[in-house]
Amino acid sequence: MTETQDISPLFQTADEQSEPIKAEVKGNLPSWLTGTMIRNGPGRFECGDTSFNHWFDGQGLLHSFHIQDGHVTYSSKFVRSESYADTKKRKNSIHLEFGSFIAPDPCQNIYDRFVSKFWMSEVPFDNAFDSVFTLKDRVFAAADSNIIFEIDPKTLDTLDKVDFAKEFPVKYLLLFLLVNIRFEGDAKIKFTTAHPQHTEDGSLINISVTHAKDSMYDIIEIPASRTGKDEHPLEGGKLICSIPPTNGVGYIHSFCITENYIVVPEAPLVLNLWEAYVHRLKESGVVDWFQWIENERGRFHVVDRKKGTHVGIFTADPFFTFHQVNAFERDGNIYVDTCCFHDHTIIKQTYLHNMRSTIIPGVKKLDIPDIRRYELPLKDLGDVKYGKPLERGPDGLDYTILHAGVEFPIINDTEKNGKPYNFFYGVGADDQKWFSHLVKVNTETKEYITWGEPGGFASEPVFVKAPDGKDEDDGVVLSCVINIPEETTYLLVLDGKEFKELGRGVVKGITPMSFHTGFFK
Repeated sequence: MTETQDISPLFQTADEQSEPIKAEVKGNLPSWLTGTMIRNGPGRFECGDTSFNHWFDGQGLLHSFHIQDGHVTYSSKFVRSESYADTKKRKNSIHLEFGSFIAPDPCQNIYDRFVSKFWMSEVPFDNAFDSVFTLKDRVFAAADSNIIFEIDPKTLDTLDKVDFAKEFPVKYLLLFLLVNIRFEGDAKIKFTTAHPQHTEDGSLINISVTHAKDSMYDIIEIPASRTGKDEHPLEGGKLICSIPPTNGVGYIHSFCITENYIVVPEAPLVLNLWEAYVHRLKESGVVDWFQWIENERGRFHVVDRKKGTHVGIFTADPFFTFHQVNAFERDGNIYVDTCCFHDHTIIKQTYLHNMRSTIIPGVKKLDIPDIRRYELPLKDLGDVKYGKPLERGPDGLDYTILHAGVEFPIINDTEKNGKPYNFFYGVGADDQKWFSHLVKVNTETKEYITWGEPGGFASEPVFVKAPDGKDEDDGVVLSCVINIPEETTYLLVLDGKEFKELGRGVVKGITPMSFHTGFFK
């Protein structure tokens, strides 16, 4: 690239498109492709006259591309969280976001405004801006929070709020200055990850964390629907295992499963309760509550799914990760494929002022992630106190690089989640911009194919299996592409094997860049 490029339109507030509009279809969509691609991401970055600071502060906006009989329609709606309602009715935010502070309520007196610095607002951290997934045959929007929202996949209406904290109490003593739970009764889960895992029988596994004096990573499992639509989404949920954090509660956004194990990556980025206290006084967001522990190793915790026991820890050179690709067992090892950074700098780089800044050739904006493969020997399970260091290869690394410069990795998860697999897809990333292209990578040969177009920025893809498909990559890859110069947004349909465009459904206008995508039939 030899020219500067303004990408700020990707990170601006958008209006809803509540009524579906018809997209202009170009090319030929597969006749069997019927369903709705929903993506979730930040779409509102202001509260009255006040602007949020961080990309992760934006209110969750759902985007829908509905495909049927070769036709495509587009619509969008915000998740109706209490956080969203607060941004609509106040001139200044008084709720906590990832990188923005809870401003005191202007109606409070001086004493109450001072006390508010030591106590959470009544508005919960319920901004569901990150992911979409199914639970008991229903669709939910979520983020790293204890609250998820059921949505109607046809209309994008918010139907119900589900609070994990009400269903999974944990008996821990919380530091009352930092959370909004008093000492009465059981303390509750404070957040669950935005990326649960689905098992072959339809159950859902997730990790919940309570910020407490003796915190644990609590792994919970919720069975598939047994009675139908009237069943509570968390009905039958149970605790599988509790894992003690190494150096305090870490930032865990996702994890992996295999046929027999659950693998939890733990980076040396932890919640520092003193920093949380100090930054409450300094009026900053949650992002500043976390501390990177220098010279500390990363860890992979291994849990036996059937026995519900913590059976091993493997230590690795420091890493930071948002997203996992897959994990599987083979030849006496657990292989963990994960999207990694060398440290947590990327969190600081995703403040809005940097994300909106003009791309200048040769000027670095963002760290580049690698897709790494870690090999965890099953014979070394058993140490759950100190951990077993991973062996290094001839290059001195304790991992293998499958591909450099990919984020938001996905696979054919309906068939290959937790199993040996050959392909993953993702969003291309370099140190100046992400989302500039899509990539398909062969994990065995490391060969790869890319797709991109000038001025286009692609969201996380999703793989849809062809009904008569036999091979792992028999199907299509869907993504939402935003073309800034043309001021269009479109559904892109690529052939899963050749990674060539089959067709697109185009609407006018630029939509905000989103995080995660799901396809629902």
